Amino acid sequence: MVHVGLPFEERKRLVWYLAMEEYIAGNISRLVPATAGGEREAFFLWRVPPTVIFGRNQVLEAEVNTEYCRSNGISLYRRKSGGGCVYADMGNLMISYVSDGSPAFTFERYLQRLALALRRLGLDAGRSGRNDVLVGGKKVSGNALFKTPSAVIVHGTLLYDVNPEIIQKAITPSASKIQSKGIESVRQRITNLKGELAACGKDLSFEGLVDYLTGFFKGADGSEIILSPEDISNIDEIEKSYLEPSFIQGGPRKYSMTVSGRTSAGELEVSLDIDKGLIKACHLSGDFFSLEEHIDPMLTNALMNCPLQRPALEAALEGIKLESEVLNMDKEELINLIINN
Repeated sequence: MVHVGLPFEERKRLVWYLAMEEYIAGNISRLVPATAGGEREAFFLWRVPPTVIFGRNQVLEAEVNTEYCRSNGISLYRRKSGGGCVYADMGNLMISYVSDGSPAFTFERYLQRLALALRRLGLDAGRSGRNDVLVGGKKVSGNALFKTPSAVIVHGTLLYDVNPEIIQKAITPSASKIQSKGIESVRQRITNLKGELAACGKDLSFEGLVDYLTGFFKGADGSEIILSPEDISNIDEIEKSYLEPSFIQGGPRKYSMTVSGRTSAGELEVSLDIDKGLIKACHLSGDFFSLEEHIDPMLTNALMNCPLQRPALEAALEGIKLESEVLNMDKEELINLIINN
């Protein structure tokens, strides 16, 4: 796998690295050489000052303790991938992986690789749920998926030495998400690699972890590319889209009916504009992973003037391939959510 390096030591804003992912994905055929099997894969590791990053489909005020974050100098950004809310600081390693493979396969392969890398350090690591990697039954890594026209981006966290109290104060996950996992708080769910490694008799510094993972992902046959000044300038331009206040805040959400619940796709909130018993608009939010950006207009078009009745909803959604828009989206679960609430 190709490691992507930068020609500088300066650390950028979190969203700059997200823009870097986009740039690599958009230029993967030019930047990343193909393997013998014709596949292109690239990765890079990074870290940032205290930041909360929330998913594209999430409502800022519902996921983030904005007052605490702003009072404590924690930056707030929205990413273009789905998934849940994440806190990152200098004790948290961020991993970006870009591949031209299929979304589901790329996501699962990356998660399995990360779990294997941790097991080779002597840790009891494994996959869990849709997007987590656990060590000793506690979360050390959360990951999200973002599909572009030319490649798939997977990015995630790796907790090395982060204060769990700050995480708990900065982000406010919904009660349904916490209850669905049978736990009481964010603090109970997570653990730091530093402590887990020490328990195994290993003294591995943050820098040592970076070196180890770089070698692991790169592999014996891997290579490295260094982005050019022109590449950096192009990434600067992409970053601007993440800094737009309207993107960070999200669009207006004024709907006459909102229902929510856990589904195979993740936590899902369905907002409907209802007029005289008929659906006029539909909007989805939550921590699901979008594969395309057409789910709202697709559902609005399909459900336009549809009454809130199961047979009508089933007929309206017949032939609609929701799974092509949202990873693991199940049509029956969506209908059940609307009807049963």
